[in-house]
Amino acid sequence: MEPCKVGELLGSLPDFSCPVLVAGGDKESRRECAEALLSLLEGRPAPLDSPDVLFIEESPAPGVAQVREAVALMRKAPAFLPRRAAVVENVSSLSEAAQDALLKDLEEPAKRSSWILFSPSFLGVPPAVKSRAHCYFIRPKSASEEAEGAASEELLTRLFQIHSMSGAVKLAMEEAALTKDADDKKAFCFSLLSSLLSALSEAVREKDGKKASGGAASRLALSLSRGSLMDFAEEVKGSFDKISSNVSPQLVFESLFSSFVLRWRF
Repeated sequence: MEPCKVGELLGSLPDFSCPVLVAGGDKESRRECAEALLSLLEGRPAPLDSPDVLFIEESPAPGVAQVREAVALMRKAPAFLPRRAAVVENVSSLSEAAQDALLKDLEEPAKRSSWILFSPSFLGVPPAVKSRAHCYFIRPKSASEEAEGAASEELLTRLFQIHSMSGAVKLAMEEAALTKDADDKKAFCFSLLSSLLSALSEAVREKDGKKASGGAASRLALSLSRGSLMDFAEEVKGSFDKISSNVSPQLVFESLFSSFVLRWRF
């Protein structure tokens, strides 16, 4: 998978300055993403069975002793690759003790070592783990990507036309009504939120003077500061957890759109 494809999958290219946490997607897409991220990290193809790659599988669930052994191994210098890497297939499947065993190394990784963590959802990942990692979300695969992108751009356009809380609530109700008609309500919400994240990422790229796709991102870049874009993106990421926790989509969208009007629109 090429770097640009990883960016499309995650919304932006990952920052390896600290551990990377990726949530969402199915098992196959997470493995594909893991191999792509390893290639980006190492600057060359790096399969999961490389001697310098520690792949901690989801099943059977790793115990605390295995995690401690992994942490000790990550302290050793790589033998063949530029960096030693550990890929955890499902960090939310680890016991509380095993997750605790990870924390110190996540906070202070050894030189020339990196952690790449995966989870089906952000919901099962402890706050202490999330706070030590750069978080990304795998965009759901869809046969109607172009239509979804157009819908996301229309939503952003309407967001920027809102001038009142009542307008934000009305838009939230309309989006929630569309969710009710979807075959998979969570997938619908995740797709919408992922499209918003992708557009925000494009806007940040444009703010940084890098080539962007234009469209909704261009309008966002002209309307919001870089800091506001990043803040809005963080709130969108938080909405994934709310949807995963079965919070009503209308309440999630009301909170998100109202915050947009209150904190970033004016």
